[in-house]
Amino acid sequence: MSSYKKHAAFSIIMASPIFQAVFPVALALLGAMIPDMDHEVKSENVSTVFLFGLVIFLVFYILGLPYLAGIALMDLALIFYLSRHRGFTHSILGALIISACLTVFVLSMFFLLWSLGLDRKASIVVILMVLGFMFLNRVMILPFVLLTLLGVFLTDFPTMNLYTIMGPLLIGFISHDVLDSFTPSGVRFMRPFSGRTFRRGFGILMLIFWALVVLYVLLLL
Repeated sequence: MSSYKKHAAFSIIMASPIFQAVFPVALALLGAMIPDMDHEVKSENVSTVFLFGLVIFLVFYILGLPYLAGIALMDLALIFYLSRHRGFTHSILGALIISACLTVFVLSMFFLLWSLGLDRKASIVVILMVLGFMFLNRVMILPFVLLTLLGVFLTDFPTMNLYTIMGPLLIGFISHDVLDSFTPSGVRFMRPFSGRTFRRGFGILMLIFWALVVLYVLLLL
């Protein structure tokens, strides 16, 4: 199985028991794809993110709309461009910053689309389609769009807050690092605070922590 398929499947496995809804699980899948945007083969995607963010910023600024969505995307593109592969984007600090930028984008776009008269569920689908186009492997875009479209419209409307947006994005990032920790190169999870490489032991520890979180969530149901 290709690396991106493994990361996609593992992010779904980690996110589903915790969030149990289509929208946050879709965000977790996107979060799992994003760390590898620092790879040189993703340069075209990074350029797309920056240009899309620039267009949003200019158009929204002129029209007096929430242009922070555009700034968030441009910041993301700069992070990807400046980071080495398995560098900052694979660290916990990088995960927090990138997840925060994406949360700003998602919330800004959601309230904008909703205020313009678009149905709330339709707004979510549009946002997921845009993010999928920017961050997913081309092979994954069509099934991602179809499955999320069906899932969003056939389930209840999700709560829109930090827990259901930034939370699953972070789960996706962590799932990516957990898998990478089982590779010979490992991950430098604490950059820039430490250059230490974390390997299998880190991955096992994170899986134990994840299992405890899942158990806690299930006990609350």
